[in-house]
Amino acid sequence: MNRRQFLTTTALTAVGGASSGLWLPGRSMGATLSGSERNFVFVFNHGGWDPTRVLAPTFDVAGVEMEQAAEPWSVGGLELVDHRDRPSTRDFFEAWHDRCLIINGILVGSIAHNVCIQRVLTGSGSEGSSDWPAIIAAAMAQDFTLPHLVLGGPSFPGPLGEVVARAGQEGQLASLLTGEILDGSDHPVVGPSPPSEGIVDRYLARRTAARSEAASNATDQRLAGSIDASFQRAMALKDFRYVMDLTGGDELSLQIPLAVEALTLGMARCITLGHPGDFSSAGWDTHGDNDEGQSGLWESLFDNLGQLMRLLDNTPGRYAPTLADETVVVVLSEMGRSPYVNSNAGKDHWPYTSAMLLGPGITGDRMVGGWRDGFKGEAVDLASGELDPSGTTLTAEAVGATLLALADVDPGDHVPGYAPVEGVLL
Repeated sequence: MNRRQFLTTTALTAVGGASSGLWLPGRSMGATLSGSERNFVFVFNHGGWDPTRVLAPTFDVAGVEMEQAAEPWSVGGLELVDHRDRPSTRDFFEAWHDRCLIINGILVGSIAHNVCIQRVLTGSGSEGSSDWPAIIAAAMAQDFTLPHLVLGGPSFPGPLGEVVARAGQEGQLASLLTGEILDGSDHPVVGPSPPSEGIVDRYLARRTAARSEAASNATDQRLAGSIDASFQRAMALKDFRYVMDLTGGDELSLQIPLAVEALTLGMARCITLGHPGDFSSAGWDTHGDNDEGQSGLWESLFDNLGQLMRLLDNTPGRYAPTLADETVVVVLSEMGRSPYVNSNAGKDHWPYTSAMLLGPGITGDRMVGGWRDGFKGEAVDLASGELDPSGTTLTAEAVGATLLALADVDPGDHVPGYAPVEGVLL
């Protein structure tokens, strides 16, 4: 059986298993997954969201202006914000509150978009740092064709570029694989015939092997290894074009089915999605009309997150009964909004924010962190995850260290000096 036949058979088997309700992988349903067996889906919300719309019920916190008609609401162990204009948000938490971990009062240390995006995803404000999904993907890169697949949102590959691939909002990756990208040239271009393409592939394989054989020191060997790994992934990726369409889209609702399919086929370990999908737009950056702008975005986000969770719940996993049992969903934004309304009825940038995690390996149905007067984060005891005035202010680095620990990656290798919130890890 060649690779194309194998991939096609795998896809058909997965579809058949999903429709019949069977669990196909050979792991007992009661077994506990290791961190290395967990997938990660990052849902990035560009522009800086306002946590007081849903995740931060700061009705009794001095100096915070809450939305009109908003009400405190609790479900399970979660204390949230409810509003009549956001029914999908309520539906989501009623269905999945037991899996949700909400982290409030995260300090990102800046109010500049680009700096905050980099800090919340890498724990660093310097150029050249790799983000959490790239680091997690690289730890198991040998097992995946596209270890970190970016369907939307930002990405910071850093020195781990060989494990990261962006699908492109216009379907650039798919058109590269099929050769259709040549149709966009201003001058007529004829692609190679299948026999000619095979000759080129074999030539590149020989050159890659020769590069490895000629490596004379550790640096050359690492470079040759990266080249070889990239070449092998490229060859495998070409075969995936027969199994799935890698054409994504701007909208989160279009990115989600493709993400779940990539996880089902074992193509990727980490996937980044973006909401709203058009990263060039203002997104959540509501300097004017904050109530109206944020409300619609939160409603859309949780409508889409419900779509994602339903698909994960109803798709067989590789190591567990469903993908939901082996996939950690990380929902975050680069910053929060100020606690008070400006003269345009908007809210400006704020260096404290919130994040939400769902999935295996964490204590769900739980709120961690909190808010003190002026909408600043409360200190937390990292060992327990409980509020502690003498504890540690939660930072983007601490959240990143927690994600790395969830993936069985040593945080000390990537965010030295920052410990994970051990109290939220199972």
